[in-house]
Amino acid sequence: MNRRTTLAGLAAATTLGVPGFARGADLTPLQLGTMGADGSAEPFYGADHNFFKDAGFDVNITVMNNTAQLASAVAGGALGIGYGSVIPLAQAHLRGLEFRVIAPALIYNAPALTNVIMTGKNSTVKSGADLNGQIVAVNGLRDLTQYEMQAWIEQTGGDIKMVKLIETPFSEMGVALETGRVAAAILAEPFTTGALLQAKIIGNASAAVGKHYMVTGWFSTTTWLQQNADVAKRMQAVMFKIARWANANHADTQAIILKYTKITPEVAAKMLRSTYGETRADAALLQPVIDVAVKYGGMQPVAAAELLWQG
Repeated sequence: MNRRTTLAGLAAATTLGVPGFARGADLTPLQLGTMGADGSAEPFYGADHNFFKDAGFDVNITVMNNTAQLASAVAGGALGIGYGSVIPLAQAHLRGLEFRVIAPALIYNAPALTNVIMTGKNSTVKSGADLNGQIVAVNGLRDLTQYEMQAWIEQTGGDIKMVKLIETPFSEMGVALETGRVAAAILAEPFTTGALLQAKIIGNASAAVGKHYMVTGWFSTTTWLQQNADVAKRMQAVMFKIARWANANHADTQAIILKYTKITPEVAAKMLRSTYGETRADAALLQPVIDVAVKYGGMQPVAAAELLWQG
């Protein structure tokens, strides 16, 4: 997990040497895991603008590809705090792996087009009803993009039993739509903006889940939190501070995103920016995502409050 490489397209973890971030023996060391995208970019802002240092932290940032990798690193003690989506954390909880959300990260607020349904430029598909008997692409099977797609199809007149789902990386969906390999796909930024030359937006996948909910958050194990309660509280406070600053300063955050990812300036200037949670998450903020996983994924019900750190 210490191999140095670029942030985008990683096959393994990357530990970042953050420019301009002075380390010192008087700072509290913390291993923090995230992903290399806009929705998970708060650590980049925290390091670049010295939010972490000012709060007394010596943060080492590790970038991984998905929640499964991050959760494994957190569970194994390689990371103190990680970034992840609600559904894998709920599934882990059902298996007895006790993770708790410390602070929200990416928040969905309707009617924002956070995750969207797209079709090819010349496609006649307009609704879920037009997808019966068709193949559609999602970024991850048995994760939120699948359930968002199924909810949207059902809400717009389609029959999810008649639609074949395939797993396709966001980066490949534009070509899949352009060539007709799939009839529709669900995309998120920056891939939505990047695909607009090949495809068009026909629906709001995020809104099919609810009007306001937490998509991702910052989490750790109950053991780590018990042993590091003061560190967790301080980290929670600094993440809220970063979120407030980032939500209000898109021009500054755009420059930082360009520094740490392969998003082009053209795409960064046009893409819909993420909204980060500025206060503690409550059960109502997680429950819509859990409910859609129960309905469409057959996941056992989980009380959202059980996934939240109460420290």
